[in-house]
Amino acid sequence: MPVLVVAVVSGHGCLQFAAFNCEQDPDCNSVTGGVCTAGGECAYPDDGCGGGLRYDQHADGDLAGTCVDLGATTGMTTTDPSSSSSPTSLETTLSSATTSDPETSTTPTSATTGSESGTDTGDACGAAGDTCCAAGACDPGLTCLGVSCGCVAQIEAGERHTCAVLNSGAVLCWGANDRGQLGGSIDLFEVSPVVAVAPVPADPIRQVRAVDHTCVNSQLGNVQCFGANDSGQVAPFVPQPNSPIAPASWVPFVSRFGVGVSHSCAADGVSVVCWGANGQSQLTGVEPGPGPISSGTGPVTALELGGNFGCLIQSATLSCWGSNNQGQLATDPAVTPTIATPTIMPVTEVAAVALGRTHTCSLSSGGVIQCWGRGDSGQLGDGTGTQQLSPVTVTLPIEAGVPIAIEAGDQHTCAVDDAGALWCWGSNANGQLMLEPDGMGFDGYTLVPVRIQLDAGVLAVTGGVTHTCVLTEEAQVLCWGTNSSGQIGNGTTNYAFEPQVVELACG
Repeated sequence: MPVLVVAVVSGHGCLQFAAFNCEQDPDCNSVTGGVCTAGGECAYPDDGCGGGLRYDQHADGDLAGTCVDLGATTGMTTTDPSSSSSPTSLETTLSSATTSDPETSTTPTSATTGSESGTDTGDACGAAGDTCCAAGACDPGLTCLGVSCGCVAQIEAGERHTCAVLNSGAVLCWGANDRGQLGGSIDLFEVSPVVAVAPVPADPIRQVRAVDHTCVNSQLGNVQCFGANDSGQVAPFVPQPNSPIAPASWVPFVSRFGVGVSHSCAADGVSVVCWGANGQSQLTGVEPGPGPISSGTGPVTALELGGNFGCLIQSATLSCWGSNNQGQLATDPAVTPTIATPTIMPVTEVAAVALGRTHTCSLSSGGVIQCWGRGDSGQLGDGTGTQQLSPVTVTLPIEAGVPIAIEAGDQHTCAVDDAGALWCWGSNANGQLMLEPDGMGFDGYTLVPVRIQLDAGVLAVTGGVTHTCVLTEEAQVLCWGTNSSGQIGNGTTNYAFEPQVVELACG
């Protein structure tokens, strides 16, 4: 799914991407052997420097990335990286126990990472951010994400925030928190990831979904939600503006789930249960919300929610319900403004579905993408920029591979092909597609798919309202677009029109 990008300084993966002032050596834990210099800046081992140390690439001013003068360190707990054979006290792993590389290492390694950037302990492979070992092996707690070892299992963009599920079962989120959508934070926004849900070893979180509220699903099928709850989309029995983490105990054994603008749904293998607003029949029934309302469906292979509608896949058949105000249910909204029960859509062999605010796209098992609904921002990718009430085929450029994944943001859509290339179409009003202006200075949208140029192959993509994030095969999470609430996670609130590494740490 997602792909990570590794920041490298002279061969050492740099894990701590935010500049900060240190007071002692343990503060400098991005890479093993970090030293706090006399000027309060972190430096890390580098044999290319005469003194054996190089300032962190995010150090203040002109020091960033330069070699440290021999007299600049405090001398606290420093060892020579070229001669030391024992670990420092800073070295840890995801399980808080030292481990060794399965093939070559005889000393402990560190799995502490930043956006999957790894600490380089001299091992040839296996550590976070390092190349995967033979047969895709990685250190404990990590998995091989294409070509590099990392700990991210899934990424998800909400309206103004983003979350990642780690292998450990922890959920990290960043961005807007004015509705409590980050779970574990009390601040209005976070520019770097914070723990939204702590790992529970006996029942780790395996999936997260987000809009203006966030829901997570555990390995045993338990659901928890938090964030905007004005329509009961988090906790239907106590609707209120915002809600702390609340278990959805009325939906046991959940196998699939999704969140919309003001509703949530979960499938338990027998029924789809929905709760929250129901003004447009988005709860699969005509009863008023907040529910929960149960609709018998039997097992489903996929469940996705858009703005005020939802879709599910059963035996390669796509069925949708809820709002049809822009034709997102493939019928004339003037005649049928809403549909209360899951209704079969006119597409076949469906392997995946992506829902935007008011448009729908399907991906067939043969790699055919079809979209319908609102199209004025190019989100349908058919080149017309108009609403479509029946599925239209999206044609990728001839150099593209076969699409294997599809994802929709609010008004843009992206697909990943089998070569790891990312193709997107639709709105670029806030740089979510990283489009360059044309000769007239116009870059508001594209009506057809364009290649999003990245330095690494993409494993997964997710779109918010005006930002986009990917997980790469180099074990990094990259984001770009709107950043007013810190939703791209690079430690700032500056908009980004090129990929930014998320300050994400495995631990």
